[in-house]
Amino acid sequence: MHGSLELGRPRRRRRWWIPVVLVLLLVAAGPRLAAALPAAAVGLDHALAGRMVPDYEGRLTRLQQENAALRAQVAQGADALVENQALRQLLDCGRTTGSWQPGRVVARSAGKITLACSAAAGTPLLDAEGRYAGRVSRDLGNDTCEVILAGREDPPCAGLCGQAAGLLETGTAWRLIGLPADSGLQAGAVVTTPGGYWLGTLAEAPQPETDGLTAWAPLTDTANLDSTVFFVKKS
Repeated sequence: MHGSLELGRPRRRRRWWIPVVLVLLLVAAGPRLAAALPAAAVGLDHALAGRMVPDYEGRLTRLQQENAALRAQVAQGADALVENQALRQLLDCGRTTGSWQPGRVVARSAGKITLACSAAAGTPLLDAEGRYAGRVSRDLGNDTCEVILAGREDPPCAGLCGQAAGLLETGTAWRLIGLPADSGLQAGAVVTTPGGYWLGTLAEAPQPETDGLTAWAPLTDTANLDSTVFFVKKS
């Protein structure tokens, strides 16, 4: 009788669908959980830091502000570098690089000299101390070249000083003319050619011309045009 009762007991149905439903719910809630966990971790960090570090929130705010200011300065610096590079390319302004050959003066005339060297027209000329002294006007073809001295070129040599530009004029003294009247330049400012060669420095602050729109300034530390040896850039 006991055995028959055991055989007659109904079997329990396994609810196999429950784990499946739980897995589906976890998959559906996965993105929300992933987003909530980092936020909860950050909140916990802030709560702990606020208890352990004095004025944590204030210090964090100040650091964030300083970081934003530094990022703005870096961005402005990058813009300035890009602008500077564009200006150099526009003016064909570079640095004094490459190799140079000495040329002995074999003849002189008004505003011109002949050197014992070979160079193409337009090649820059420096004195013994590396200051700009003129440029080659033509190669005479017999290992000599003709040079036009600084201040006698046509077109005139430009002089760059700070953010201003003028024209070089030589005579009894070197000076930079055609500068903007409001350039704000001061004595001692460095002046270079568009090619980056040394022209000198301002001997004093620019003086206004009679037109009131431009100014001029005398130069010092300029090339020695009476030198017997100059240097011509090799091609």
